[in-house]
Amino acid sequence: MEQSKLDSSILENYLSALTELRLITVEKKSQMLYRTTAKGLDFLRIYHRLRWLLWGKDNDFLLMRLLGQLEKKVHPFYVS
Repeated sequence: MEQSKLDSSILENYLSALTELRLITVEKKSQMLYRTTAKGLDFLRIYHRLRWLLWGKDNDFLLMRLLGQLEKKVHPFYVS
């Protein structure tokens, strides 16, 4: 929360929306551990591809490559 500079109430709204859309799942409520779902990774991949096509940002292209590598890994991607 501190790294993204979000207010706690705004962050809670985002997390509940992402959970409702099934883009993330809650792994451990006690530790506030969230996992990006396959649908969430697909969403990020599509978003950054569209952004790259529209504005041609190099960082988005690099992010697309990294997201493609995440799909191949066995371990899930966790955010706490």
